[in-house]
Amino acid sequence: MAHPFRRTLYSFLVVAATGASLWQAWQSYENQPLLSSTTKAPQGPQSELPNTVTAEPIAYTLQNKKLYLTFDSGANWQQVPATMAEFFCGEYATANSNELLPDSYLLTQARSGFLIIKEDQLVWLETKDQGASWQEYPIADVSYGLRFRQIQFLDDDFAVCVLSGGRAMGQEGAEVLLSHDAAKTWTEAAATGLGNGMLVTAAGFISPEVGFVSRKNQLYVTQDGGNSFALATVTVPEKYEKIFVWPEAPYLEGDKLYLRVNQGDSGDYAGGLVKGLFASTDQGKTFTFVRELTEQEVAQ
Repeated sequence: MAHPFRRTLYSFLVVAATGASLWQAWQSYENQPLLSSTTKAPQGPQSELPNTVTAEPIAYTLQNKKLYLTFDSGANWQQVPATMAEFFCGEYATANSNELLPDSYLLTQARSGFLIIKEDQLVWLETKDQGASWQEYPIADVSYGLRFRQIQFLDDDFAVCVLSGGRAMGQEGAEVLLSHDAAKTWTEAAATGLGNGMLVTAAGFISPEVGFVSRKNQLYVTQDGGNSFALATVTVPEKYEKIFVWPEAPYLEGDKLYLRVNQGDSGDYAGGLVKGLFASTDQGKTFTFVRELTEQEVAQ
């Protein structure tokens, strides 16, 4: 089923003025139809299938330049119908460690899927019958510079995808896409106030209206479903101002909204692993310090 919407491609602009400087800008393109398709799982030789038992019932493994999926702790494995290039396309931080990016996939008995890139399109590849068949749902046209990618399902119908890329001079663009029909079709949110900025380090929505995007030491919040973003205020005690510097994605614990702030790339306080815990009572506009989290608490 065709579904038109506007998308943004990442691009670079080169300007000369006493020397060359480089930055990226987002460009809006004309509406184009994106079509879903269904793919059968490939049937490779049994000798190629993994011989691995997993701790979790549903798990993936990368072997022989293929990705395999199990729904029964490794008793049976099947190949996911996508190439390694499609899984790891773009700027992929965990490619060398042979792992998929966190939150770029979903593994449940009812629905499992992966974000892949096919012919410059970001695609949600999913199965709802434990691998008997796979469906492909295009999300957005993306440039070769795609870096951060994350998909999140808040219920059976609502999903959100946060993307960033086009990195240049420590800056990149970001966009938020929403689906109200179980990831079949997607629309780009206006995301006013997000635009270009520091690299995206985390993202997450706690409801269809309230979501967050972290850009190193900045935390942006939306309370209107991604239409607009504003900087949240995170009040760090003076003692920790140079220690807890990078906000992660806020999360709900019961009915309370919490935020963990880590030490960034070069933190060495208490081994660099402890974090600050903050709380919000206004849906993420402001966060105040609660306490220091120990290394053991962080690991849980």
